[in-house]
Formats: sequence, C-alpha cells, structure tokens
Amino acid sequence: MRFLTPAEWQKWCTDRKIPLRDVGWIRPDIRAEHLHIADLKYPADSGAKVSLARYLFSLVAKEEETLLLVDDWAVWPSSQHMPLFTRFRESLGERRPRIEAPGHLVTPSETDDAVSIISTALLFIWDCYGISSSGRDAFYFSHDEYCYFASRDADVAATVQKVEASPADTAAPNV
Repeated sequence: MRFLTPAEWQKWCTDRKIPLRDVGWIRPDIRAEHLHIADLKYPADSGAKVSLARYLFSLVAKEEETLLLVDDWAVWPSSQHMPLFTRFRESLGERRPRIEAPGHLVTPSETDDAVSIISTALLFIWDCYGISSSGRDAFYFSHDEYCYFASRDADVAATVQKVEASPADTAAPNV
C-alpha cells in the first residue's frame, strides 16, 4: 500500500482523467456528466456496513491498483475513535497524520486492508472515495449517510443498480 498526499492523489486522478472539483478543498468529481450513477443503500447496521465495504471494493478493485481516499472525517466526533485508524495505518508503516496523506493506493493483494479502510470509514461515518486505476469505476459514500457507484460505462452502472434493486443486495455483479 502506498499512502498519498493531496498533491499525489490529485495527480493520480488527473492522470486518469478523473475530474476534480473545489468545494473549499479539492475532491474527485465522480458525479461528473460523463459518469453514470447507481444509488446504493447506506445501511445502519454495522454488519451490513462491513458487507457493503466488501461489495464496494469488489466494484472498483479489478485493476492493478485502486485509490481509496478518506475525506471529511471530523464531522461526527462521537462516532469515531481516531486512534484505531491511526494505529491501523501505523501497522502498515504510515506515520504521517491522515490530513497529510489521506490517499491509500491499494493493490488486489491488499484486499483485506482495503476493506478495513472502507469499513472503518463507514462505521465512523466518514466520507470515502474508491476509484479504479482506469478511472472507469468509482464509489463514494458520505457522512450524510448516502452512497453511490459511478461508471463511465452505462451498462456497468445499470447492472449495479439492478443488483441493488434485487433482494440479494450483497451479491457482487460481474461487471
């Protein structure tokens, strides 16, 4: 896993033609016009959040690397325990504070670590982006408890939306 500074993750995004937007700070714009959106349920149950974390990562992790960007982590201080995530990052060799290196570049061999990052962000009610290395597929969930998947491929987004609407919400589509 590589940990990326804001300048590094922004360059990673622009190199892959992922638009950025300024909302007081720079963020990926995965609701840009050329992307197709599938709205996903944001569960309240912690077990369902871990299942959602696995599912979200499966949607973006089909390539050589995936960017996980943790953002807006101080909105609900009572819903988090910062030392947990700090110690997790330290166990992976990262000593800088999250504000200095909020990006996590993961490979398919680091699936457990990636799912841990996404799970923590969901459980602590943080914002989080996941973006595939081609920039084709991405997800975002918010501290306002909503979640969506975005794809440059309308068929992929439609498949994810169709799976979301089915009774077997946790089944990962073959996209």
